[in-house]
Amino acid sequence: MTDLAAPNATGDTSGDAYVRYSDDLERPRPDEDEIIDKIVGVLRHNNERAYRIYKRGIRDAHAKSHGILRGELTVHAGLPKELAQGMFATPASYPVIARLSSTSGAIRSDQLRGVRGLGIKVLGVPGPRALPDDEATTQDFIMVTHREFLFADAHAYLTQGMPTAWALARLSDPVMRVVSDALAGLDEKVLRRIGRPLPPALAVFVRPNTHILGDTFYSSAPLRWGDHVAKVLYAPSSPEVVALQDRPMATDGVNALQDLMVDFFAEHSAEYELRVQLCTDPRVMPIEDATVPWPESLSPHRTVATIRFDRQDPYTPERRAFGDDVLSFNSWRALAAHRPLGSINRLKKRVYEASSNYRHHVNNAARVEPDDISQLPQ
Repeated sequence: MTDLAAPNATGDTSGDAYVRYSDDLERPRPDEDEIIDKIVGVLRHNNERAYRIYKRGIRDAHAKSHGILRGELTVHAGLPKELAQGMFATPASYPVIARLSSTSGAIRSDQLRGVRGLGIKVLGVPGPRALPDDEATTQDFIMVTHREFLFADAHAYLTQGMPTAWALARLSDPVMRVVSDALAGLDEKVLRRIGRPLPPALAVFVRPNTHILGDTFYSSAPLRWGDHVAKVLYAPSSPEVVALQDRPMATDGVNALQDLMVDFFAEHSAEYELRVQLCTDPRVMPIEDATVPWPESLSPHRTVATIRFDRQDPYTPERRAFGDDVLSFNSWRALAAHRPLGSINRLKKRVYEASSNYRHHVNNAARVEPDDISQLPQ
């Protein structure tokens, strides 16, 4: 086990304080493949049901997009050795495509509370791949607005998460609104009486509706960071988007988030920071249990790159079709140096691929992994 060193005032620790990546950090349950088979089967039924309703294939999560952005990721110069890993080893700039979404597997009104998602696709990243049959040169990062994942591993997702996923694919918007409002009231009562909020799996449904461009997004589950292991977050950094943090959405309409994004980028550019939290002790910062918070006191998030989006129209019909029907995002479309880790990520590998295969098949849509930013429609 690695000896720990306390962070200094800048958040740095000595180089040997960080856990060294090795294959034996992951410890799957013996029955994990069978568990994932069951989950993939249930989600396939959700895909088929959605196709009957919408007359087209949609994602079984992150189904509704709010904008497809063209941007640039700039790796910072002078990173310390423990952060200068993988595609971040040397200063460089890469084009990116980002898709902001709601994580529901149904197309719902933006007036409903819930989790939001962010897919970042970095283009032109050379190097050995996480999967041996992957010939792409893209690096995907998949993030959500809850810091820790709601379920520890694939088994917990099967027993606790799948009933919720099944219900969410079937409840109407009016029923969802009633449930969300009731949970919000319950959350206030529980917090007032015992000083603790609702459990995370319920709290996500009472999350306030704020401006999506002020949100912070998290990888939730860990990934390899070259010689080390990390979690990643994406946070507003330029003044225009920092000002939107926690700002109430205050916009009517079923597509309010799309409207907010279109209006913002008609007048402004935006910058966000990509920050990394390195694992210092897998006993405290586990790989296989994605619900456990990694303490900032042991290892704070540190900035490794800036992502900039210039003024643009993020939701033209052509861009929406490309982002929703042609593109796929999968954290396993990655360099070997940024291989996803842990049970939840092994689950996502199978689930995301199965969903994408089904969606592209029923829509008779080409499956394109871009190698040039010009492939994203203006």
